[in-house]
Amino acid sequence: MKINSSLFSYNILVVYVKVKKDLNTIIVFIYDKKYLNKNINEMIKYVFNDLNKYYDFIINNSYNLIMYKNKYYGIILEITEAKKITEEIININLKILNDVLFLYVVDDPLDYFNNEIYYYKDNYYINLKEFNISILENSDVIYG
Repeated sequence: MKINSSLFSYNILVVYVKVKKDLNTIIVFIYDKKYLNKNINEMIKYVFNDLNKYYDFIINNSYNLIMYKNKYYGIILEITEAKKITEEIININLKILNDVLFLYVVDDPLDYFNNEIYYYKDNYYINLKEFNISILENSDVIYG
């Protein structure tokens, strides 16, 4: 999956690098290493509360969540509306994928020579080995 976004949000509880809404899917890019091994339920609760508070995301349906985890980047959380319901109960179906490779599309790979560099179909891709907020905010990410 390829994602390009320029929407940013920063929060005390969970640090969001990007939030992107695409059709019926919301993609939350989280960089906060302390959440990689913490209580998943608490993190999801924080994310849903913040989406409601800052993005007017009304939580009133069933959702499928896929959590992609990477030790250098953090977490990409895809939230897809499963079906509309009229009950007060929210159903969440969660799938967690650990150690997922995140590749970033870059124009000049020489700026990132300390990382793994790949070339494919006229594009350069970087596998980051350390946190780099600039590339996270300004490039496309390929994951999954």
